[in-house]
Amino acid sequence: MLVAALLVGSLSAVVSPALRTRAHAARAAPARAAFARMVASDGVRLGAFAVRVDRAVCDLFGAEQTARVRRAWARLDAGEEHELDLDPSNPLMKQRASSFIEGLSAHPWHEPATRHKWAKKLEQEWTVVRDELAAALADEGALEAQGNNVWAGAKNQTSASAYGQDWKTLALCDRTVWDETNAALFPRTCELLHRAKVPLLEAFFAKMPPRSTIGPHSDMCNFALTAHLGVDVPEGECSLTVGDGTREWRNGGAMLFDTSILHEAENRADRTRYILMMRVYHPELTAVERQALQFVFDCLDEPELLDDRVALREYPERRRAVEAASRISWERVLLASGKGQRRAAGFAK
Repeated sequence: MLVAALLVGSLSAVVSPALRTRAHAARAAPARAAFARMVASDGVRLGAFAVRVDRAVCDLFGAEQTARVRRAWARLDAGEEHELDLDPSNPLMKQRASSFIEGLSAHPWHEPATRHKWAKKLEQEWTVVRDELAAALADEGALEAQGNNVWAGAKNQTSASAYGQDWKTLALCDRTVWDETNAALFPRTCELLHRAKVPLLEAFFAKMPPRSTIGPHSDMCNFALTAHLGVDVPEGECSLTVGDGTREWRNGGAMLFDTSILHEAENRADRTRYILMMRVYHPELTAVERQALQFVFDCLDEPELLDDRVALREYPERRRAVEAASRISWERVLLASGKGQRRAAGFAK
């Protein structure tokens, strides 16, 4: 609780200017996970910058422990793109990635509930998410007025071509930092994600309009998997194909799949499909590799971080402080409502 109080009172006293705005960056940044998408949207020029990031990664996390991440960064800088035919007889069994870390297994589908405790927890308590979203959708005018960038569309023509103009998202978490505005509107959902220990990169609601399709595409990043939790699904009329396997969304059912493999989706129903969508780290990444990836993300968002020696030296501690500060938005709502008070207070310690 003391840490939370310090952060509420003076975030700038804990976080350097280079990291201070990350607690609020999710307000302005659409959901992004892959290196390539981040570079394109943030307009960062690589080259000399890439070399500086590489050196900082070595200094902070060790050259040997981060070798795979650093090689991925170098390939991106060189403009290389990975492509692998997993099954030449199936046009969807292709892996494509401009952000590629070697050595990670490539399977279209993973079995979330049997391998990952966090997925089982989400399935057990999925009605928390359903009820909170239903309450928000009951007054969409208020949701749009109170929320941040509610039901945002595809952010560029490439995404729009794949997903369609009517595929929309409502962001809750962007690269481990909670969107303070939207998270406060869905506090129980955020608390569940945090308590279940989902290895989040991103979390957002996604809606797919009636009688629509999403064409075959890759998300161009193999170090993150995508998880879906069915929240309001017209069962039997919505399907997702990844590589050589097709599955249907189910209310309360979790899916986990590799979106670096070509995939497509269809909503044949006469009503909208809503899911909770999460980007999670590939389970075969090491803890140090995850930290190094997050550092690269932060350098892309805040290039001046590389010029702040104190911030670099204290980066791990300051990073944790930023994440803790962003949780305060939904923790406060839970405390004020009297729900989950013990849990929320425990998170702040």
